[in-house]
Amino acid sequence: MTNLEKLYHSIANLKELGLPLHEETLKAVDNLEEELIKNEIIPRLSESIEAIIAQIQRPIILVVDYVPEESLSVRLTRKRVITDELETKEYSLAPKLKERDKKTDKTHVSSPKSSWTGLMVTFPDGKIINNRYAYETLIDVVQKVGVRKVEGLDLKHLGLDFISKKRDDFYNQHELSGGFLILTHSSTIKKKQQLDEISDRLKLGLKVEVI
Repeated sequence: MTNLEKLYHSIANLKELGLPLHEETLKAVDNLEEELIKNEIIPRLSESIEAIIAQIQRPIILVVDYVPEESLSVRLTRKRVITDELETKEYSLAPKLKERDKKTDKTHVSSPKSSWTGLMVTFPDGKIINNRYAYETLIDVVQKVGVRKVEGLDLKHLGLDFISKKRDDFYNQHELSGGFLILTHSSTIKKKQQLDEISDRLKLGLKVEVI
């Protein structure tokens, strides 16, 4: 388990125990998260993209926009308008390529990415819900089944209500009809388990598959 994973695991434990995360705690979490990303994630990024980015022979700025469980997007600009913003911090990925080439002949191999997974849910009447992302399928199924019905099951995850009207400061939630929020901060396997439990307890006869 990496230090970043330990941080998220610790937050999850606090949530499950029902301990509130005050503003000072959240600020400390943000600062530690940033330090871990700077010291552990960014150096690994360097190893992964160095050979690819070296093909570009003119200065550019690439900004990776990452949202968990959504597609990565990359913005490209030739104007120095992004890293010059006061709230944006700039970290060096690695020493200059030529300097590194002089020091080592080692080939960096990036760790393999886990394969993308989604969900396919089949209703007894033959209707199938199979969106691009697992969280979208989860949301659509809950909407079709009935938000209030699912909310009545009182499901919990990470110490929080699976369906609620209270927005959390840390974990991903998406809006549902009626002003409700659904907690989507979970793996595809966990989402399958949640849908299986919903199906069993409401006797829906859903077939939930990870694809």
